[in-house]
Amino acid sequence: MRTRTFTLYIAATPERVWQALTEPTLTRRYYLGLAVESTWQPGTPILFHARRGPINDVLYGEIVHAVPHLLLIHSLLAARCWLTWEITETQPGLTRVALAVDDLEPDPDPERDEAWSRVVSGLKTVLETGAPLIS
Repeated sequence: MRTRTFTLYIAATPERVWQALTEPTLTRRYYLGLAVESTWQPGTPILFHARRGPINDVLYGEIVHAVPHLLLIHSLLAARCWLTWEITETQPGLTRVALAVDDLEPDPDPERDEAWSRVVSGLKTVLETGAPLIS
């Protein structure tokens, strides 16, 4: 297993970060064009839907733990990984977001690492500017 952590500071409240992680209209703007769907209860599915095409559920997994505005842990079964999103307000209006990716594949995968970098960069850009990182 291999773990990578991506940490950034976002000029937004923890509530706004949580909203960006859990609302499909927002995830579509930074999460590689995918809209998230879940009830956010442990043991329930999490699905990431593509906009169109023959594959409806591009990524899917299960919610492990969710504490609104603080922590979200879920699996992604097809990607064979677990994601841990930690949300910490460091001062009013500034939030530290750490994404830990626990990957079952022990070998480095530069393409996958680049994809996660784009996701967290896109999250920051959407929350701070309202515009997607790439249109």
